[in-house]
Amino acid sequence: MDSEGRGGARSLHPGSLSLDAFLARRATDRRLARLTHDLGLPEGRGLEFGPADNPTPLPDGIRVAYVDHAIDAQAGRPDAVPIDHVWSGSGPLGPVLGETGFDFAIAAQVAQYVPNLLGWFRGIYAALRPGGVLNLSLPDRRFMFDAMRTDSTMAELVEADLRAYTRPSPRQLFAHTYEARALEPGQIWAGEDPAQMPRLCGDAALALAHAEAVSALETGRYVNCHCWVFTPSSLLDLIGCATQLGLFPFVLNQLGGTEPGGFEFYVSMRRDTQEEPQALRGLQDGAIAHLSAIQERQRRVAALIAKT
Repeated sequence: MDSEGRGGARSLHPGSLSLDAFLARRATDRRLARLTHDLGLPEGRGLEFGPADNPTPLPDGIRVAYVDHAIDAQAGRPDAVPIDHVWSGSGPLGPVLGETGFDFAIAAQVAQYVPNLLGWFRGIYAALRPGGVLNLSLPDRRFMFDAMRTDSTMAELVEADLRAYTRPSPRQLFAHTYEARALEPGQIWAGEDPAQMPRLCGDAALALAHAEAVSALETGRYVNCHCWVFTPSSLLDLIGCATQLGLFPFVLNQLGGTEPGGFEFYVSMRRDTQEEPQALRGLQDGAIAHLSAIQERQRRVAALIAKT
């Protein structure tokens, strides 16, 4: 995929709500509150990745540009918003946008599709101003069709970064096609065993996965798939490893666990104003340790509840 955008550096769309309407909605909509965590009000400039036909509702003082892997990435959705800039997640984002210094970025159910996740994080980081935030939601693979897949590994993240993937690799596409199960979150929360669920692509899943991987490799076509699968804890572990390697520049703000009956969790991170490497690393490590302790407490509480 190329790095050409559409509409120029100033393609920023105003939000669709008045400030009062936005605040009232956010007060009762937990998802909106998490996706707009630390959003500066009443004015600001931001980015939203992969908005499709469901862009995040924002107040009219906020201006946002829409970014996806292709101008026609959501061509099958008649109500999809126009894409302003095209970016694969590998390589610098600033030149694609024509400017940097954005206040925020939002990515709802997008990061799992990004072929090079570490490169994507670094590109967004460089496009934000110091103090800017990235808020995202991700599927918790335990409660959706990825339930039988194993968590993504640091080796996979590093490989994708070193090879600067701009489209899903044959391995990523094969795993997505072959291992997905036909199930809904409610079935898992009701206690049904995902191992007993049929494959999403049916009995031909194995052959189809191989054929899709071969075709994508030979033709170079972009095929959407879940390149990455996480739980909140597994993502936090990977961020810890990437931080040690100097491959993850953000400081984490929040890591919201998956709520009962749901299938997604939320992460907020910031481009910290601290830029001195040793001091920044201390902030990163402290945030990871704090969030890891919260995750451990939540696991212990869940285990105790399960015994009662």
